[in-house]
Amino acid sequence: MRRPKLLLANHFDLTTVCGTTVMFAEVLRLAPRCAPDVQFAYLSYERHASAGALRRHLDEAHRDAACMVAVNAHIEVRWDLSEALFRWCREREVPAYLYAHDYWPQHKPAMQTLIAKFGARVIASTAFVAEQIEREGFPAGVVEVGVPLPDTVPPAPAPASPKIIACAGRLVPRKRLADVVRGFAASGLDGTARLYVRALPSNVFSPDADTAQLAEMREEIGRHRLTGVVIDRKPGAPPDYLSYAAYVCSSSYEGFSMTVIEAAFHGCPPLMSDIPPHQRTARALFGDAAEAFLYPAGDWQALGRLLRDEVPSSRRRTLISSRLDDIRSAIRTRFGLGQTAGALARLALSA
Repeated sequence: MRRPKLLLANHFDLTTVCGTTVMFAEVLRLAPRCAPDVQFAYLSYERHASAGALRRHLDEAHRDAACMVAVNAHIEVRWDLSEALFRWCREREVPAYLYAHDYWPQHKPAMQTLIAKFGARVIASTAFVAEQIEREGFPAGVVEVGVPLPDTVPPAPAPASPKIIACAGRLVPRKRLADVVRGFAASGLDGTARLYVRALPSNVFSPDADTAQLAEMREEIGRHRLTGVVIDRKPGAPPDYLSYAAYVCSSSYEGFSMTVIEAAFHGCPPLMSDIPPHQRTARALFGDAAEAFLYPAGDWQALGRLLRDEVPSSRRRTLISSRLDDIRSAIRTRFGLGQTAGALARLALSA
């Protein structure tokens, strides 16, 4: 019997480093093992110069799709191609799902168009995102997203010396990367610890906007005369959580935050802004100690105090180490992407 084909669509090529491409790459890797009854295929918007070119490719390569799942097709990036993709699905009677990993109020008209005009069915990556969407009046199911996990992990060693505080994110304002630099300055740890910032292209804003984000960080480095800050712009290898003394996620908004879960899995304490997804993650992983890993979003002085409390003492690292087997088990059970692959496959099997 021929396996039904599930077409996964995203704005970006899998070589582009962002949360959705990392997630999809892992889903595709796991699919043969976790969803052997479904054939998975991947479509990148950015490979096509126009709506016409996208439609031609769909007709040539994906007329046999049982259903299509598009991540964040309701955002502004290449909206013309989002419309073309969902129009093609409607005309070819291919069930089409909008898989929402993020939602902001300005996305409502686009989401409304995809639902009302093209029959898109909405699924959310987390219960938190589903709640946001349902408050806007749209029905939404949930297919829980997760994080890529290694098959085996060595015991977490002591962090390198001098200790490294790390953060990574795209150059978008909501990531608040400059706040991490400010927090490092407020911690007073410059000289005894280093700050490593992996600053990736925004993928959604202009090069000038990316440059402005970098300039803000560099201005803070100069203002505070910091010597221990490294800004790395190369996509390169994944984060080396095993060598970090702490990992910071300072975002003012996340639909789902992969890196803080990855850090905890490797025994590295994640220090997080207290936005709802981070609160939920902290409670899921650290239970009654959750508040020790959180600070008020945008309060870089509070971040500085948190860094000053953790980096010299390793008190949160010690807590994670004492519970590491349970934390890893919870992550594999709740946040493993094998479950995501299986849930997506069931959409194709039910088409």
